[in-house]
Amino acid sequence: MSITPSDIPFDDHRPPRILIIDDNPSIHRDFELVFLDESENAALDADDQRIYGAPAPVAAQKGAYILEHAHSGLEGIARVTQDKAAHRYFQMAFVDIRMPGMDGLETIERIWRIDPKIQVVICTAYADYSQEDLTDRLGHTDKLLLLKKPFDSIEVTQLARTLTEKWYLARQAALKLEQMELLVSQRTQRLMELQADAAAPAAPRDQDQPEERLPVILLVAGSADLTRQVCAALEKDHQTTAVADPAAALERARELVPDLILIDVALSGLEGLALCRSLKADLVTSHIPVIVLSAAETADYQLPALDAGADDYLPHALNPATLKARVATLLESRRQLRSRFHEGAALQPRELALNPTDARFLQRTIAVVEQNLSDFEFDVDALARSVAVSRRQLFRKLKALIDTTPKALIRSVRLKRAAQLLAESRMTVTEITFAVGFLDVKHFRALFKDEFGVLPSEYIKPEASDPS
Repeated sequence: MSITPSDIPFDDHRPPRILIIDDNPSIHRDFELVFLDESENAALDADDQRIYGAPAPVAAQKGAYILEHAHSGLEGIARVTQDKAAHRYFQMAFVDIRMPGMDGLETIERIWRIDPKIQVVICTAYADYSQEDLTDRLGHTDKLLLLKKPFDSIEVTQLARTLTEKWYLARQAALKLEQMELLVSQRTQRLMELQADAAAPAAPRDQDQPEERLPVILLVAGSADLTRQVCAALEKDHQTTAVADPAAALERARELVPDLILIDVALSGLEGLALCRSLKADLVTSHIPVIVLSAAETADYQLPALDAGADDYLPHALNPATLKARVATLLESRRQLRSRFHEGAALQPRELALNPTDARFLQRTIAVVEQNLSDFEFDVDALARSVAVSRRQLFRKLKALIDTTPKALIRSVRLKRAAQLLAESRMTVTEITFAVGFLDVKHFRALFKDEFGVLPSEYIKPEASDPS
């Protein structure tokens, strides 16, 4: 049932969708009458004017809504689930508190697990639950109101107008925030480019590119001689930090998140190998390449070092040029791995990580983003909570693994999924925009063109356009 568009302060003009969940058929008829379009009585109003010679009283303007009906809690949950899967969303629901089988409160709990943004009005003729009971059961929420039966038509229409407009306002706010963050990112990038251009004339003639940040190397060694030897070999092209205490090395590595770690296997017994295992098992440091150093006469440590997760093994009595070459090789291999993400490679965790811990982390992170593609409120904080790390750890981890930020990863996964839908489905650009979690088609088009170089309507996979 479609009833005149409400003046909603948002550029999505589709009529708000309301779900009525009640086991009593007469209640559904009552809601239909409450939301009945007054324009349907235009003929009667014309007769009144002809008979009485004066315009009939003008009824209060009512908003346009699409009403959907469910006669049990399970049916209501099924409707919400099916519609969300089809990228349609209910703005609000009227839910009867007393229904056979699953009552209204359990229905609301399960609906919010599917779509936590739905505004809900509990309909009740009794004092089934106090406000304290509702708070204890559902928590403090601004998405829940009570409506006493028998309800007043004006009260129902006011609730509908207020709560649906609230839903759209929240959506609009999320869009504005996303646009502002994009603008800040673009302007920051532009500012960095201008600063680099301004600094270019002052650079030496033999330098074509601005100097990049020197790689950070953490050395864990108890030997002063070894520390001096390594620092002398690497200090020109790297930032080297030395730690003598293996017990403090893991925390230092978590704090610093260096580009590479050198460990003396002879710290104290086998503490060097134990530290290597701990670094490779820790979520924050598992991606960092590790080189184990050992005295020449203890070459038997090579296999245990590799078993502990070390990426390379070198003797103490090494040539400084050899050390620099091994370090450069590992750092370059990591750089090439990170570049795959920015070159448009498919998001395959096993191809973007060098060890099972990092592969599982990337797989889990990307899966969480994909599970929340259509949720326009899903952000970095929600992603960090889902993968059980802090926002700061998530940023550092993704930056080290694929040289990107969590926000950029979320956007990239959404855009890659949009490209897939454009190539493989018959969905329109507008449908895909909402399906992948964007709120504005114009904004989506701009992001898509930045990512793929063409507008969504121009994007066609080569194989899709091949007549053969």
